[in-house]
This record gives sequence, structure tokens and C-alpha cells, in this order.
Amino acid sequence: MEQELADSPRQFLDGLKSTIFRRRIGQIALAVVLAQACIRFLNAIVWYFIIPAISNALAGHTESVLFKDRRIFAWEPLIGNLIDFAVALAFVYFANRWIMNSRQRRTGAEVPTADSTSVPDGPSNLLSEQSRSHPTN
Repeated sequence: MEQELADSPRQFLDGLKSTIFRRRIGQIALAVVLAQACIRFLNAIVWYFIIPAISNALAGHTESVLFKDRRIFAWEPLIGNLIDFAVALAFVYFANRWIMNSRQRRTGAEVPTADSTSVPDGPSNLLSEQSRSHPTN
């Protein structure tokens, strides 16, 4: 049971691929990418839309350094961040589909989808499962 000290790059890639597909590490990494994109987009909304809107509402009647020169909306950076968020969202969506399809091909099992008709767990579902598992005949 002694493992070789020097694995080949091919064995490393196979191990990495199986770890990503068999466990949820790939989906967790995609969730982190999506969360980071959301935070960047919310940050852009605050600094390029909300702060200028507050500055325009105050109309220069403040001594705050924050609202002093922020009277103009910076549409270009805001639209750029919107495009950045849309690209990250599309990447996460398609990468997650690829991971789920690869997992389905490896296991041969059907992966549940959001549009599958399933009954939520609850008392009525538990009763119906018990009646199916213990027939009265």
C-alpha cells in the first residue's frame, strides 16, 4: 500500500478531475466566483450610482468630502461592471452545467433538476412513502 512519491502529471490531473466531479468542490468554487462578481457589481452600484444620486440630492449643501465632487454619474464604469457581472454569471451557469453533465455521465445516474416534479418532504410525503414500503396486502 505504499504510494509512489512522484506521481505523473497525468495521474495528478485525473485525481483533480475526479475530485472536482465526484465531490462538490467545483460547484463551491463556482459559487465563490459568483459571489465575488456580485460583490464587485454591488460595489460599483454604490460608488457609481448611489453616491452620485445622494450627492445630487444634497446639491452641494454639505461639507462632506465624500459628496463633494460626485455630482456626475459615471455610466461607463457602471456599464462595464454590469458586463463583467453578466459574463461571470454566464460562465458560472455553463461551467455548472458542464460539471453536472460530466457527473451524470460518470455515474450514469440522473441528476435532479429544478423543473423535475418532486414532492417536498413533509408529513404527507412520509405517509405515502410508508404506505408504499409496507403494503397492506
